[in-house]
Amino acid sequence: MNKIQDAPISRGNRILVRCDLDVPIKNGKIQEKYRLESSLETLNYIINKEAMPIIAGHIGKPDGKYVKELSTKYLKSYFEEELGSQNFQILENLRFDPREEENSMEYANEICKGIDMYVNESFATCHRKHTSIVSIPKILPHYAGFHLQQEIETLITVIENPEKPLVFVVGGVKLESKKPAVVKFLNIADCVLLGGKLAEDWKEDVPSNLILPMDNIDGKDIGPETVKEFNRIIEKSKTILWAGPMGMFEDPKYQNGTKSIAFQISKTTDNGSLSVIGGGDTISAVEKFGFLGKYSFTSTGGGAMLQFLSEGTLPGIEALE
Repeated sequence: MNKIQDAPISRGNRILVRCDLDVPIKNGKIQEKYRLESSLETLNYIINKEAMPIIAGHIGKPDGKYVKELSTKYLKSYFEEELGSQNFQILENLRFDPREEENSMEYANEICKGIDMYVNESFATCHRKHTSIVSIPKILPHYAGFHLQQEIETLITVIENPEKPLVFVVGGVKLESKKPAVVKFLNIADCVLLGGKLAEDWKEDVPSNLILPMDNIDGKDIGPETVKEFNRIIEKSKTILWAGPMGMFEDPKYQNGTKSIAFQISKTTDNGSLSVIGGGDTISAVEKFGFLGKYSFTSTGGGAMLQFLSEGTLPGIEALE
């Protein structure tokens, strides 16, 4: 895979950087900035080479139409503050054009006009066969950004060379997207802790290393006995992978499970364990509870992280090879 540090960047180059811009925005204000922050090292690297980063990405699911609330104009002030107002350009939400999700070479060629090279810094979208992920690299010299490289290296360590015990904590609501990763980790992890609606929907056999909730609160959070057992297992782990909240953490009545797990994983990290967390809801939860930054590595991807863990690659990564 080509890496940005090997790119022949020259003064005046215009470099399209596919960033992860999909952050929550309310009344024009950015609610959570981690995904934007993950691109700053790459963007500053380009600027320091006296080149111009052209920031590209999407926000939300506008279904190929202009949606004012999903415009990237709300991100401009953030990047001006971090990069300097004259040091970058930002394109409008790529998904305002239906051709982005259609993987259109016509759209790719339009975007690439006047651009010298392409950098992918959006791991969270690498599982999508979209124009800006897999078609543009066919046109331009292409490279992986710094955070994308870190994502891949960290997840490979979890799969191929984890320090044991290895524990996979997984929650959320979409069993179909997480089941392949659960099945794989049942073969390589010491324990898989299943929470959220996933646990309710699990209809397969329950091997000895799959731990399901013993109690719950109104079906919207794991109960105190489950929290106690999950934390006991996490405390003894040396490698923890966490994807998905344990319940409806947005409601104070149902946040204890997710908050307790988040705290225990942070404590285990302080004691020298490798902790990797990922996914938009997981990031939102740990930020809400004040734990963002207290883990070994935070992946910007949810679906992308799980697919990579299941398959060992992603369309966006293959496009860079």
